[in-house]
Amino acid sequence: MRTRWLALVCGVLVLVGCGHAPAPSAAGSTAPGPTTSGLASSPGQAGGRPGLPTGSPAAAAGKGCPAEPVLSFPAGSLTGIQFVSAARGWAVSQDQILATTDGGQHWTVQRSGQLNLASVDFISAEVGWAVGADVLLATSDGGTHWASLPEPCLQIRSVHFISPYAGFAVAGGRNVTDFGPEAPEIAGVVLATSDGGRSWRVLPTPANAQTICFSDPQAGWLGADGRLYRTTDGGRTWAQVTTGVAPLSADSPATMIVQCAGAGSAWALEVGPGAAMSQEPHVGYHAGPAGAVPIFAEQYFPHPGIRVTAEAPGSYAGPFSAVSPSAAVFIDGCPACGDAGTAPWDLVTESGARLVREGNVGGLTDPEAASFLSPQLGWVAGVVTSYSGTGHFSQRLRIVFTDDAGRTWHVQYAGPAALLASGC
Repeated sequence: MRTRWLALVCGVLVLVGCGHAPAPSAAGSTAPGPTTSGLASSPGQAGGRPGLPTGSPAAAAGKGCPAEPVLSFPAGSLTGIQFVSAARGWAVSQDQILATTDGGQHWTVQRSGQLNLASVDFISAEVGWAVGADVLLATSDGGTHWASLPEPCLQIRSVHFISPYAGFAVAGGRNVTDFGPEAPEIAGVVLATSDGGRSWRVLPTPANAQTICFSDPQAGWLGADGRLYRTTDGGRTWAQVTTGVAPLSADSPATMIVQCAGAGSAWALEVGPGAAMSQEPHVGYHAGPAGAVPIFAEQYFPHPGIRVTAEAPGSYAGPFSAVSPSAAVFIDGCPACGDAGTAPWDLVTESGARLVREGNVGGLTDPEAASFLSPQLGWVAGVVTSYSGTGHFSQRLRIVFTDDAGRTWHVQYAGPAALLASGC
């Protein structure tokens, strides 16, 4: 979700080895061919960008596709992770798709190259999608083969599918802070597909769409302009359920991140705008048919209209994982804690009524993505930074795992360390 650690990089990176974590096996080389059963490549997929329906923001812009800035994705960082069972999971980065079939004990590379991936969305052990800066990939065989799908004029930022065919995406827009390219703060729109992502149509929503998810074809949640909205009619109408933190300006709203949890419920995180004194405003929510209830808030900042006294897990917003309608895990960052920062986290149960501080995620100083299957069983991807005391520090990508609700953490994947000089 965040990539602040990369801002420290100056000069040339020196790879200094991979430690003791299991290296990808030979079977993890780039998968041959871009096609797979049910996902055959179509003409013009390589860079093709078909237009949106008449009346869409892109079509209204005039001839062809409007010029868009290339979305910026962090170099090398693990930006997304998802497990669909205790054995099967995937993680994505700028240059790799990693997969495991044994709960993360071993990871293989399914695809590599300049992918610029930011998120991954699987609905089963076989069917999934990966989204990047200018690429949308799909698989129907668990990632043995990935097919490139054509993107619409507006670059897709994130996707959420509810079947092999029906899905939703946030596309276009722009970011005014470093929050993350998968959630545009300004001018995002929502798209829907009924053919697995081969074609898209615009779904009417409130302005500045940021994230979206659906539990079924009718029940969905939308983060837009720093507020949370709910639909019960497939997105034809939306009801606002949070007031939202006041924006700094019309061009600097908060960002609302939402994850569906089934049974018409969702978990959400409102972030920003702005930051000061090593603190960032953010508020966690549980939402359901009766509305949205705030669970915690970063207390350094005022949040008028939001009555909650529980402190956020840390000073900066991080990833979270919706476990069920009644449970979720929220992981923050604390860049100012210790020499290199920490990753404090909270376990929230009883639909937000009970919040338990669980300490820090072990083995990470900057969390980026999380996937929990239960309050006890989960994986977190991110970065660990180590200082040498000689004006240098090293950073290593990691995936860590717990099966005892965070009492112990185990490093399951470690990328090569980058040796950096402090200061620029």
